Amino acid sequence: MTATPSLVLHGGESVLHFAGGPVTLHRPDKEHHIPLAAISFVHAEGRSLAIVLTASGANEPTIYRVTGVDEAAALAFGEAVTAALPADPAPDGAALVTTRAPGAPEPAGTTGVRGAPWKPLAAAVAVLLIALAVLAVFATSGG
Repeated sequence: MTATPSLVLHGGESVLHFAGGPVTLHRPDKEHHIPLAAISFVHAEGRSLAIVLTASGANEPTIYRVTGVDEAAALAFGEAVTAALPADPAPDGAALVTTRAPGAPEPAGTTGVRGAPWKPLAAAVAVLLIALAVLAVFATSGG
């Protein structure tokens, strides 16, 4: 499995982050966490990048646009996100996006401050503790 490098795209007061999971859009007043399943497509054009969400039926798709970006960086960012999109996106992407005030606590089950997902870390610690317990039982039983 190839690790996705962490990509950052700056445009005006907006910053996009992508490291293989949800795309995070930081703005002065809000942070949007956009799961890949919510994204229909990403469109880079000149110094602008648009993230277009999936929409069902008569609903217009939600579009997150960042302008004033480096043209080459926008293309690279768009290609990286596009390559990571799932084959079966969600029908209503806007329903999957979480928005919070900057500096507010992360919602439960999301990526921590340093980018480490907490649930997999907890699972790895639990497996390690079980393995150590099994080894201790075998060591004391002479088996």
